[in-house]
Amino acid sequence: MILPLLQDEALLGDVAAARAESRGDRLHLWWLGQSGFLVCHAGECVVLDPYLSDSLTRKYVATDKPHVRMTARVVDPARLAGIAAVTSSHNHTDHLDAETLVPLLAANPAAPLILPAANVDFAANRLGAALRPRLRPVADGCTATVGAFSFTAVPAAHEELSPEYSGFVIRAGAFTLYHSGDTVLFPGMAERLRPFAVDAALLPIN
Repeated sequence: MILPLLQDEALLGDVAAARAESRGDRLHLWWLGQSGFLVCHAGECVVLDPYLSDSLTRKYVATDKPHVRMTARVVDPARLAGIAAVTSSHNHTDHLDAETLVPLLAANPAAPLILPAANVDFAANRLGAALRPRLRPVADGCTATVGAFSFTAVPAAHEELSPEYSGFVIRAGAFTLYHSGDTVLFPGMAERLRPFAVDAALLPIN
């Protein structure tokens, strides 16, 4: 198992230092394992598709498809405070994990969960009805803005194109990120993304 360079107190300290900096000419980015990332800009932070539990390991432990973490968990999601928004690109548990999102959203009571518009009912069922008002649906081509960050939904093909799968183009100041969710290359993908002039792409590699 890969051990994170920064974990628990070390990670939280690094994030706190980045938030305190509040400079508009810098973007801070941490990989949280799997497809999860934490991004800070100008004192504000967002979390993209976090999976910070062992729920899948337990679920599949006695099957022929064990889901063992490649990297050790970097932090308890309940300790990630100061988060302005969280994303979920699709409904698979490593992108919409109740054991991650429920404590994370509890620690950040003003943060919405930004997700594909087609997934609201599924997410409310998995996370609990009490969190339904926190869900911020974004349809393909539409944008949600939270503080210094904007999130534009773009198509993703988790083997095939579907409204239930999205990527997000995230803008913060002068910086543009593309978080693809889980996708394969599909016709028209490059043409759709090119106008955004993405600075960094966060892609699945397995």
